[in-house]
Amino acid sequence: MPMTKKEQSLLKDLQNEEKLCAEKYSKAAEAACDPALKTMLGQIAKAEQNHYDTVTDMLAGKVPAPAAAQPKAAKEQTPPRSTATRAGKKQDAYLLADLLATEKYVAGVYNTSVFEFCDEKSRQVLSGIQQQEQHHGKQLADYMQANGMYR
Repeated sequence: MPMTKKEQSLLKDLQNEEKLCAEKYSKAAEAACDPALKTMLGQIAKAEQNHYDTVTDMLAGKVPAPAAAQPKAAKEQTPPRSTATRAGKKQDAYLLADLLATEKYVAGVYNTSVFEFCDEKSRQVLSGIQQQEQHHGKQLADYMQANGMYR
């Protein structure tokens, strides 16, 4: 797939952001005080690593098939109540606020990329990742809301 210099530049930016996201989520999972939050952050870290791998493949000229749309759950799961101490909950709130800000930024970079790419298959792949990033942000915000961390 031939790419413009702008498309290559956007993918390099996304690659750097996804590497940072995977590392941030892994470190946050280790630092989180609530066991359920550790699990959730670890799962998102794996998804971010998959995004990194996809963007890396795209930079190498290999565009994967767009991910199939995930079926909507009949009912949204209620986020778990934190079992962390008051101090632990405060630490977790800080981690989550930082991760949510990161998700907002990364989703914006994907949005720009979707508009900038000429190749339809690439646009679909990037749009699918953007939707996953938005879902990660929703997971974080829902957990924060359920645990009195969202102001």
